[in-house]
Amino acid sequence: MNTLKNILKLKVVALSLLFSSCNHDDFLNKRNPNAITDEIFWQTEADAEGAITAAYGALQFQSISGGNLTYEMIRSDMGGTNDWVRHFPYTEFSISDNDTPVFNKWAECYNGIFRCNQVIDNIPTMEALTDERKTELLSEARFLRAFFYFELVNTYGQAVIRTSSTTQNHNIPLSPMEEVNNQVIIPDLEYAIENLPLTREEASLGKATWGMANTLLGKVYLYNKDWAKAAEEFKEVMDSGLYSLLPNYGDNFRHDYIYTSESIMEVPFDGSVNEGAANTSYVDDTDDSSGAESNALARWYGPYSLGGWQVLMGTYWAHELFAADSVSGSTAHSPRYTATLAGRDAEGLYYNQTAEKLKADVPRRWNFGESSYVKKYANWYHLDIEDPEWRSSIHYKHMRLSDVYLMYAEAMLEGEGNLTVAIEYIDKVRERAGVVTLSDYIANDGGIPQLHVSRELHGNYKVVPASVENVRTHLRMVERPLELAYENTRWRDLIRWGIVKEVFTSHHNDEVIRLEAGENPTQGPLYIEGRVRPDFVNNYNFYDSERHDYFPIPSAEIQSNEAL
Repeated sequence: MNTLKNILKLKVVALSLLFSSCNHDDFLNKRNPNAITDEIFWQTEADAEGAITAAYGALQFQSISGGNLTYEMIRSDMGGTNDWVRHFPYTEFSISDNDTPVFNKWAECYNGIFRCNQVIDNIPTMEALTDERKTELLSEARFLRAFFYFELVNTYGQAVIRTSSTTQNHNIPLSPMEEVNNQVIIPDLEYAIENLPLTREEASLGKATWGMANTLLGKVYLYNKDWAKAAEEFKEVMDSGLYSLLPNYGDNFRHDYIYTSESIMEVPFDGSVNEGAANTSYVDDTDDSSGAESNALARWYGPYSLGGWQVLMGTYWAHELFAADSVSGSTAHSPRYTATLAGRDAEGLYYNQTAEKLKADVPRRWNFGESSYVKKYANWYHLDIEDPEWRSSIHYKHMRLSDVYLMYAEAMLEGEGNLTVAIEYIDKVRERAGVVTLSDYIANDGGIPQLHVSRELHGNYKVVPASVENVRTHLRMVERPLELAYENTRWRDLIRWGIVKEVFTSHHNDEVIRLEAGENPTQGPLYIEGRVRPDFVNNYNFYDSERHDYFPIPSAEIQSNEAL
């Protein structure tokens, strides 16, 4: 299959100098007479294809679609960790502006933006291209640029607007999120929506489409609380008939199910080793080419004793929430649980062994307060251990139809107070997961259970009326965390809802109860053994919205940009 994955395998080494963004000192850096320059590059259709391929390649950077996303995800109430791992400062909100992950995300997004700007600046003047082909390439580049800026402003809260690859002025001040949205993201997405195709041929699967642009524009409006516009964009995507939920939830996170009906935007990865490459650990390319081809996310998630680093584990709250995701008429765990977390009560095989045998073979598994490990985006379903060279072929999904359903439900609930529609679309997601729907809860129990409140600590779930307020709480504290766990949405959700302090304080209060009671290895579903891991001992108290909602602007940018 000649998809985007295969296109991105091409090493455009000759383009590396053209697509590197840096300041040159004329005295120290003489022009290489053999280097490709703007004057000789932008001539043929192959040049244009190479340029847009380089822009797509930036999606594969580990801070955009790979293992380094764990530094963002671990800040939420679903990301537990032990205090001896490198991610610990991120859970404690003690993030330095010179920390490598802070710099990497910034640099990788701007690398992608620079590549897009190269395309946008040069494609219009290329005589070798038809007007139709120019428009298509420009719409792809502008979608990608909008995506990279969306990632920037929702990671850092602000950004430096750079929309030209030729400007000599590198001293540009920061712009707030609203300004970046209005000046770059929204205009780029509107252009992309107008010109991108609805679908792609098999040879181009993974490239930008109308659905990607519409969904991202809807997210921009949703994050801005422009409920009516958000609902309109999501409705168009849902009504297009282009997408449908997969029957099996877990198939979204396997290497052998790619570009499926549920996937709106996914980034391809290939874990096979390119023999002779400079770095065979997980990056096949040189530092100057288009990006990593293999995803390191699986290695970050897998347990120590099974070849991973387990830097991010499920918090006790997240683990118990999944256990509460009840299947109607059955004691079995829901597909969302079995595809997302591995507890000691895991069903089926985990790295080709039963949980019981894994525990018997190595007692330190599920010990030291480690009640569960993350399965989503790990290779537990087909390997005996995680690849020791950090390699994975699982495509990363940035946009799925189930998320659109839940965002549409939120927009209708908040904008119109429309409970009927909100419940309808929440139930579409619950029906696919095979769990009791809200409609069934309401019909049978007269309301909906507060599944997010620990039954282990506080007794049976309280049933509350299906009001706007209670359905809102369910959407925020049950449905979105269950459906989208460890897909880099949770922290952003908590921030835009403004409930971080409230949520963390509640989790801390539960944690105190657990710490006072001590471990109880015989009690399910958590089977906490060895100690109670304190995930909320400090962060609930340290958190300050103005300081901690977003990463700090990297010190390297501040030092090099005089406007800052």
